[in-house]
Amino acid sequence: MKKAVVIGTAAILFIQGCSGIPNNTKEDLGAEYGPHHPMDYVSYTEEAETEKPKVNNFGYSRNYSNEVGLDKKLSMPDIIDHQKTAAGIGTLLVQAPEVDEASVLITNEYALVAFKPNKEHKKNAVKQVKMMTETAVPYYYETVVTDNPRMMEDIESFKSMDDQAKGGRSALRQTVKDMKNMTKQPKTKKDEVDSM
Repeated sequence: MKKAVVIGTAAILFIQGCSGIPNNTKEDLGAEYGPHHPMDYVSYTEEAETEKPKVNNFGYSRNYSNEVGLDKKLSMPDIIDHQKTAAGIGTLLVQAPEVDEASVLITNEYALVAFKPNKEHKKNAVKQVKMMTETAVPYYYETVVTDNPRMMEDIESFKSMDDQAKGGRSALRQTVKDMKNMTKQPKTKKDEVDSM
């Protein structure tokens, strides 16, 4: 009987000791993982979001032509994260005083923006939105904007569509044409350089 109690107690202590349950205080997690480690979920609470972390926001890569596993079929559209670009542009646009709501679609060749302008700052809203969008996408993209909020739903209808979907390309071209017909596209510095 004593053997069973000793073995049972030892087993319980062994299981508890090996369970890996540390003291989960904020300081312990920061010390274990560091403030920018993906496992440091505690640092990204509401109180921590008030101060932006000072990190290196550069991207760097050094590659060689004879690298093993080099993707020789990689093209420019492959390296652009369309979803992050659309979300980022949309977030920036709604922070501008000219825009109350924005819908952004990024494809391999177009940056389409439909937005609801702020009534007080409507005068140059289309040009401002187009310039902001052009600064966030590659130079070869065609940027088309409209201040007609009804087009937001038309743009949204493409979010789940595959770019190779049957009829998708013609529907996209028709949407671009409709946006251009609804809103006169303002001339920007990019347009001036392209026309030279």
